[in-house]
Amino acid sequence: MSNQFPFIRMGLPEWFRPVVGLVWGKMGDDATGHDFSHAVRVMELAVEIAEQLGADRDIAMTAGLLHDYYRKEEKQTGQIHYGPEAIANLRREFSPFVIPNLGAERFERVLEAIAKHEQFAFSHEGYYFENFGLDVQILQDADRLEAIGAVGIARTFMFGGAHGLPMVEEDVRFDSMFNPRERPKGSVYQHFYEKLLRIAEIMNTEPGRKMCAERHQFLLLFLQEFEKEMKIKNLKMLEAHRMTQPMTKNDT
Repeated sequence: MSNQFPFIRMGLPEWFRPVVGLVWGKMGDDATGHDFSHAVRVMELAVEIAEQLGADRDIAMTAGLLHDYYRKEEKQTGQIHYGPEAIANLRREFSPFVIPNLGAERFERVLEAIAKHEQFAFSHEGYYFENFGLDVQILQDADRLEAIGAVGIARTFMFGGAHGLPMVEEDVRFDSMFNPRERPKGSVYQHFYEKLLRIAEIMNTEPGRKMCAERHQFLLLFLQEFEKEMKIKNLKMLEAHRMTQPMTKNDT
């Protein structure tokens, strides 16, 4: 039964249960918003997207569950959770479970998706899309969906609190850009503008864009009320994002 572990709603293949057990053991006590339930939700979103696209379900499932496995080490040591050391450690720790069932080539596709899942297609020069394979696109979309909507808002405040960020600063840089390789800085409120409101414009897949649209609108409603209660006059910036619709690669 899949409910051997909390939060899991989808059925799991028998071979995958030891993998889930390791992830539960490592991430179950996280308080930064990158906990076991987040890994499960990304896994299930990735599988849903993969099934709609006719992509490899098992690669999506495995990459989704493992994508943040080394977040704890990143917070403690600064080692990037999707960097070369983390990928090498994932290969070493999970090869005995995954390769007998997926094969070495498909496991490398899992690791490639994890290594590239934090690459964001925005900069001060505008938006761009790299030619990522479908496995990477699916994991990116699933993880980005978890950053917006009601759950994404809750996770953002968890993350900010865990890293000692203030809720709001008097001086907010609305033109700042999120860099996942830098330590968290600024305020929780600023993070909405440097990353979360931009996500709708960089979704990869059609299923991902459809799921994103409703969550993006909820994000806007939350910020509108938040800015009203905090007496932040930022109507021009929020209105610009209100007009945002999920972009396609053909729009760039």
